Amino acid sequence: MSLRKFYHAGLLCLFVIGGHRGYAQSDSDSPDSTAVSTDDGKGLHLGIYVGTYMANKYSASMYDGYGLDINGLRNTFGNSFMYNQIVNYYGGGLGGVDQIALALNVNHNEWSFTESDMPINMHYNITYLVGLNMRYNLSKQEALVVNINGTKLTVNGNFSISTVTTNNGIQGVPQVHQFVVTGGEQRLMFQLGYQRILGTNDKLNFFAEGGLNITMVKYLKNQAFITSTTNPVQIDLMSPYNQDTYNYVRSKYFVGVGPGIFAGLGLNLTLSPKYTVQALYMPSYDRIKMGLYPSFKLQHSFGLRFYYNL
Repeated sequence: MSLRKFYHAGLLCLFVIGGHRGYAQSDSDSPDSTAVSTDDGKGLHLGIYVGTYMANKYSASMYDGYGLDINGLRNTFGNSFMYNQIVNYYGGGLGGVDQIALALNVNHNEWSFTESDMPINMHYNITYLVGLNMRYNLSKQEALVVNINGTKLTVNGNFSISTVTTNNGIQGVPQVHQFVVTGGEQRLMFQLGYQRILGTNDKLNFFAEGGLNITMVKYLKNQAFITSTTNPVQIDLMSPYNQDTYNYVRSKYFVGVGPGIFAGLGLNLTLSPKYTVQALYMPSYDRIKMGLYPSFKLQHSFGLRFYYNL
């Protein structure tokens, strides 16, 4: 199920549950009711989370064009996917048409791609984070929380190709052309923790939470783009992994599950006995299980959480 379908299904469940509960309680909540309220704060709350997500750039190096060999080791520059695609496949190094020269509007021997031209500044872009959240109130101030949040990330970096044109045997000034390399990734986070409302105000309070965070990650795509008005070139840096010899590498290094912890701090606004809104900052310290050396790194999220009291 995609994140969009997952999010829409959650919204539909909330609306159906809310409508059913409102109808079932219409008689007991009527003005003529003489029942005495015994609200002790306990109960189940279902909700949704919508926010922004800022991923640590550590694992973005997986998209830098070097790639992994069939043993899962990082390639050298000469064996890198980017070198072989640019120089050999698209650059005519194996005897084919030099599409790189056509894109740059130079002759076959007037451009170069060296290790210093490999992608740099690889980083994740700020993106969305959405999810289905649940809490069970142990009291008016304490609750157990279960959150399922998901996101799709994009990665960006820059690489270069140098050109030197020759006119009447005289070599011109070298020029460096900058281009973009991108990547795509999906993450799904499962959180189990404890939430505490700080203060006794009936409407607005600070709150804090924390607990365990399990992150599922999947590597989706990796591409390089050589822009040109005459012959643009789009390079799929994932294509070598389509070979059967890379089955082990794909299963071990491009999808995984890693442990972590999360925290939350924000404002809890009680709109009514049924509806609560929380604005929160939610950092997490996770081991993103992708690549050769996954490590614990800090991620950040800011967003809004909407609860419906069942």
